[in-house]
Amino acid sequence: MIRRTARTALATAACGAVLAGGLAACGTVQQLNAADKVSKAFETFGSGKSFSAKLSVDATPTQIEAFGAATGEEIDKAGAAALAGVGLSVAFSADKPLKDIRPTKGAGSGNGAAPAAGPSVSASYTLTGKGGAPLLELRQVGGKAYARGDLTGLAQLVGEDAAEVEGLAEGLPGALGNALKGQWVSFDAKALEGTGTTGATGGAATPAPTLDPKAAESLNASLKGILTRDLSFEDKGKQDGKDRITVTAPARKLTDDLLKAVEPLAKDIPNLGKLPRSAPSNVPDRPLALDVYLDGGALSAVTFDLAQLAEKAGPGTPLPLRIAFGHDTPAVQAPAGATELATDDIMGLFGELAAGGTGGPGGTGGPAAPLTDAQVKELTRDGAMNEEQVRLYNSMGLDYQDIKELADLKS
Repeated sequence: MIRRTARTALATAACGAVLAGGLAACGTVQQLNAADKVSKAFETFGSGKSFSAKLSVDATPTQIEAFGAATGEEIDKAGAAALAGVGLSVAFSADKPLKDIRPTKGAGSGNGAAPAAGPSVSASYTLTGKGGAPLLELRQVGGKAYARGDLTGLAQLVGEDAAEVEGLAEGLPGALGNALKGQWVSFDAKALEGTGTTGATGGAATPAPTLDPKAAESLNASLKGILTRDLSFEDKGKQDGKDRITVTAPARKLTDDLLKAVEPLAKDIPNLGKLPRSAPSNVPDRPLALDVYLDGGALSAVTFDLAQLAEKAGPGTPLPLRIAFGHDTPAVQAPAGATELATDDIMGLFGELAAGGTGGPGGTGGPAAPLTDAQVKELTRDGAMNEEQVRLYNSMGLDYQDIKELADLKS
């Protein structure tokens, strides 16, 4: 249950981020003063040398339980407490304005990973639990990657029995086991960049597809027109010292319009996968709103109430998501005392984590059976994963069923 709620929360937040980002990318026409404020806030995004954002559920455990009861989700006290305490943070820093950073040549292999910027860009990704305790941390500083996790805490977060995974760390080589118990390990970031560029037989790297400049310009113009027509803005005045502006859009119409604009170019957009021709049935046919908060003209936060997506959730049962933004934040630093890992160790660790610590063919207990062409075709059918991702997971020790479960979660 909590996993479904968490996935919904993350998906909605991603949609909100894309919607907001579109305002900046398209240079929204100055319709109203409120629209102009929001547009300018996003246009200045990345003008600093550092940036951070944190996604969280902006509700108490009691509110989350009430929302579950209203919608039939039946979120228990432990699940509500876990969801109320979880946060996902990202941070970037560089030696020049982030908007001027460009991906390095050859970055992005089509394996689903984000293109890597140059070594001058540092990044941090942190999943935190109750009380801000880190459950998973990844950093990249100066071309070197760092990682650590709390396997027991992660199991508790998703409602699994912690006792079932506690032995996993003990069964791994020292450095890997320690990494799952909260100790930092480090490795060459390039060791991961190439993992998805070869097929199962070790073929040559596949160059990342690029979007033709004219096609990109056409898409940009289409998106600009859609956002200008479909979005409306209302200045709600000050709240806690910040400007609050509500952005509203007809959910189904906006989704349909965006899909129609992207469809002709979908085949040329890296890692996009197969798009539906129209809005999925679970997209409500009614207006949805998100609130944008500005502090001195700069973006401070974006909130979206998930209750808008649940027809059964009536007044008094809100479940707001919040993305808080930071500007000119401290630069991402390399952690001290990290243990160096070899490439083989990295693959073993990520294979075990991806397999959920089963200890069977999908873990470090042994290699998984090679996938047949028919299995690869089946796993990539709905577009949740591409062939390179599927074969990468298989080479890491995941069998057909393991990868299928991952694909189902992504979809």
